Amino acid sequence: MNLGLLPHPDNEEEVVVSNNKQQLHRQRGFTLVEILIALLVFMVVMLGVAAGLIQTLRVNRGNVVRDEALRLATDDLNRLKGEQFTVAAAPNLIQTWPNWTLTPNLLVNIRGGVMTFARATQITDLATTATALKRVDVAVGWNEPGQVGGALPETGMNRQVSLSTILVRSD
Repeated sequence: MNLGLLPHPDNEEEVVVSNNKQQLHRQRGFTLVEILIALLVFMVVMLGVAAGLIQTLRVNRGNVVRDEALRLATDDLNRLKGEQFTVAAAPNLIQTWPNWTLTPNLLVNIRGGVMTFARATQITDLATTATALKRVDVAVGWNEPGQVGGALPETGMNRQVSLSTILVRSD
């Protein structure tokens, strides 16, 4: 009884073997287009990683510079705390913006580069009839390249940290 099916060819195994060889031959490696797409994706990812690394290095350097400025301000404030209470300003200082005294710039070596810091101090008499007080302000500034903004009045630099304290005369 014939159901309309075609008889199987005698060389069916040869056809299947030959088709399998062609499929294996095509799936052995990647095409040039696949490799180029993979390289493009890898390049985009690596550019993102590099940009993130550069930004991290900038932020880290900014933190190191700010820490150094804070250390300089703390040193200056501690030095002024040790001065005699009657000393309003040290000699050889340049008077600048209202009541601020600017000391000569400092050159500090930070991670293989030299950074210029400007220090300014202000000592204000807060004495009343009952107490003898002085307010001591110290500002340390530096110029950050590529930053928007003008010079700050205390130090003449575009970035600065400031510390303040109040001294009481102890007789």
